[in-house]
Amino acid sequence: MRNLLCTAALWAICLVPVSQGFGEDLGRKTVTQWAPYGEWSLNNPTWEGNPFDVVAWVTFRHEDSAETRRTQMFFDGDNTWKFRFCGTRLGRWTFTTSSDDQDLHGHRGSVVVTHNPSRTVRGFITHQGNRFARQTTSPDELEGFLPNTYMNEKTFGNPQGAGWIDIMPTLTDPKMFAAYMDEVVAHGCNGVFVHVNNQWFKAHVASHDGHDSENPDPETFRALERAIAAAHQRGLYVHVWAWGDEARKWTPIGVGGINGEPDRRVQRYIAARLAPLPGWVMGYGFDLKEWVSEEQIGSWAKYLHEHMGWRHLLWARELKHPELDAVSYPSYAVRGYQQIVKDLDSDKKRPHLYEERHTYLRNNALDMDGTRRFRWHMALAGGMMGFWGHYPTSYQPDRPYPQPQQLRTHAQFWQNHSRFLDLERANDLTDGLAMKTPDNKLFVFYKEETDSILMDLSALPTKGKAVAVDTTKPYDEIDLGLLEPGKQSLRLPRQSDWAIAVVAISGAR
Repeated sequence: MRNLLCTAALWAICLVPVSQGFGEDLGRKTVTQWAPYGEWSLNNPTWEGNPFDVVAWVTFRHEDSAETRRTQMFFDGDNTWKFRFCGTRLGRWTFTTSSDDQDLHGHRGSVVVTHNPSRTVRGFITHQGNRFARQTTSPDELEGFLPNTYMNEKTFGNPQGAGWIDIMPTLTDPKMFAAYMDEVVAHGCNGVFVHVNNQWFKAHVASHDGHDSENPDPETFRALERAIAAAHQRGLYVHVWAWGDEARKWTPIGVGGINGEPDRRVQRYIAARLAPLPGWVMGYGFDLKEWVSEEQIGSWAKYLHEHMGWRHLLWARELKHPELDAVSYPSYAVRGYQQIVKDLDSDKKRPHLYEERHTYLRNNALDMDGTRRFRWHMALAGGMMGFWGHYPTSYQPDRPYPQPQQLRTHAQFWQNHSRFLDLERANDLTDGLAMKTPDNKLFVFYKEETDSILMDLSALPTKGKAVAVDTTKPYDEIDLGLLEPGKQSLRLPRQSDWAIAVVAISGAR
């Protein structure tokens, strides 16, 4: 009898379908580094309960470095669960799945990451100390950059404004979103602003009293991931505001509460669907002290960090919980250079941003000259992130920047002199403002309303090639020739606001 029972048990095991816990080999995929992501689909007809609450993890392991990435699957309708992968390191990765749902458990496979054919595609936005940075050839190789977000609430035939209340018209129309990105670049910015609100739960709906959904809306996520991928391919990033304020009911308070069960579903969905896409950052919203606590913000950020297989920078305007990745400032103010320095130096372990929107002529404060100079001061102080653009007519007249080429000049200058992670403040070398690299091979000087500038180039190891840029004009590098090491007064072509770069010439004597 015992032998019969054992034989019957063995036959029962053999008859269990592969998908019922034993898993299957999903084969091998090939993806290029950073983008586009790899995606797998699994059929799961036996799920029970709310499909957005089904938990299934996937662990990826890089064979050469043993780096691991752990991400979750997400429900995509029609008994389908998917999971995604972004290749951060070249070479072969293997993966396995684990879940209490047997149809999603025990699967395995591999993915090979090859070089991306685009030389301009970058990895995830991160930071080095209090400087923003992007990954280049690997997660360990970083380059500095100056993030500047742009918004326009009244554009492209979208009555709710591009990316403001209803994100769908702009994000779902490729031509409209391309035009939005064109406007971002035309204003010397690299960040596209998107405000989601309750569209996490219901596309086209901003407030929590406008819907009865408690689950993520895949339509919204499809629009977001298309926009993020398009921006990333172009070298831009997407700056997401998750929520707004409770006065407009642009919060999760009416949908199970802050960090309640429906909110957690959205957070897991963000982590599973969007985290494998490089090129986005997220602020929690605005007027935060009116409706959310420091503890709740910390819980939100911690939960997302625990579920995202690829980390994205998270912050919350005016709140500074240690779980947040960056320090975000709330108030609209035209800060001077010294105040920007003070803000940056207040926390040297995290990057900083003025997330209150310093839009054109808001409160009649920032005109064209003020905007341009503010942006230069933010860069020369060490790299404060900015937020620019237009308010709708209900807040101020629709007055576009009259000279956006000045903002493009700022962006082009720093792109051409890109060792930003290495630059340090060196104002003792000039009668204006200055930065230099520790090896003294790159100096940047800046001075306003002048036709001359004092520069101490005593530390320059060789002769240096000098170029000047009039920051009030379209970008044009004026060749100033080769400069000798030492202290000197440099004459400039005319009275204006000037930026000068001096680069040591290899092999020069």
